[in-house]
Amino acid sequence: MLAPDRMADLLAKELEDQGFVRDGNLARRKDSDGVEITVDLEAATVSVKIASEKKLNEAVNLETRVGEESRGHAEERLRDAAIGELEKRLEEKTEALRREVTGKLEKKLGDLRQELDQAIGRTTVNALTERAQQLGQIEELVKDDAGNVTIKVKL
Repeated sequence: MLAPDRMADLLAKELEDQGFVRDGNLARRKDSDGVEITVDLEAATVSVKIASEKKLNEAVNLETRVGEESRGHAEERLRDAAIGELEKRLEEKTEALRREVTGKLEKKLGDLRQELDQAIGRTTVNALTERAQQLGQIEELVKDDAGNVTIKVKL
């Protein structure tokens, strides 16, 4: 096979063809759905980041009737109850948003895995072809539908 830095260069070219921008040993792409993908060409790792933001506008109205002597305690209890209710609603909305983002990310990862597998396959073929050229003259190069490659080299 080829040297790791040459393999990284070949992979970077494949990724650039898929919309990634190379920045040193990193290739990055931000998709229209907000998903950010970073490939570390040297470490051979992929990072996927997704963010979601939602503004919440919640109001809680609580009422109680108390005598003047219990007014201070009643206000404190109502305030605590309102805060508790708002925190409960926030937890519910946060969990719903987390599930939504997780579903979106899982789908994206499936699509991305296929895309990167194809890029790695093309990179491997390019690397093997380059290495075969270093060994001698390529007489025949055959690719089948299953992705197998046969390279016949005259030494």
